[in-house]
Amino acid sequence: MRSALGAEWRKLLGHTKAFSFLVLIFPVGALVITLAIDILPGLLIPDVREFNAARARTWTDDLVMVWTLLAGFPGGTFLQMPFIAFIAVAFAGEYQWGTWKNILPGQSRTVLVLAKFVVLITLILLALLATSLILTGGNWLSSILFHSSYGPPLAEVDFATYLPEYFAQILVTFASLVISAATAALIAMYSRSVMASVLLTVGVGILEFASVLLLLLVGNILGRPNLVNIFVATPSYNLENIRSWILEGVGSNVGGMPGFTAVQPLPVSILIVVGWLVGLLVATAVLFNRQDINS
Repeated sequence: MRSALGAEWRKLLGHTKAFSFLVLIFPVGALVITLAIDILPGLLIPDVREFNAARARTWTDDLVMVWTLLAGFPGGTFLQMPFIAFIAVAFAGEYQWGTWKNILPGQSRTVLVLAKFVVLITLILLALLATSLILTGGNWLSSILFHSSYGPPLAEVDFATYLPEYFAQILVTFASLVISAATAALIAMYSRSVMASVLLTVGVGILEFASVLLLLLVGNILGRPNLVNIFVATPSYNLENIRSWILEGVGSNVGGMPGFTAVQPLPVSILIVVGWLVGLLVATAVLFNRQDINS
């Protein structure tokens, strides 16, 4: 497994253009935005300098910003597209380039799939951590240059409250990315097409969120408003439910959706999310083991 992880790490980093434009775009974009939109105009234009000096920002919000954006809908679904595209390149690209036949002899297909998946998620996670730190560091530098407020002071932060909230948001976003990655991997293995993998994975994400409205509509037509409770089987509900339990101490009721009564306990939602992830990975491995890569 260690050799497979090392090989995938070198291979994926070797896709320089794909890695740069689909993964590094987040930390590089954060750096460009911070410098080109915030710091440099403030140094050159007096009005912008005055605006920055009067603007109050908080590092506690900046640290969690990128994680919050990626977990929201519909914005988060589209912000995840570059990562989904990179995952599609990693899996479906092997078919289009005809490289599976060169790396499979003497290797376990299941180990190769798991190694590729682990390396992909690790690279994405590192990119997001770098993005979070760049945004926070850039705004801290801006506050020093323009003498603006950038708090709260460490002595005033209730870390007993903030840290669980921070890591809960990271956990939910990370789990959402893992589910998207597993979905993209499965579709890539089946379609053998990078473009189809990206479009279908995003489509699945949109359909999942739209299903709650469809269930609500069908339930009203059939006179069964509780039909919307089926939504509790989806990863998106359970991820939001986990976040709600950790941060607010209560389960999610889907924003007070009419007819929804099936708020799940925290352990149940965790089991459902794990079940989705394991199921998608197992399905990917089984499909790959049954494929004839020469066809």
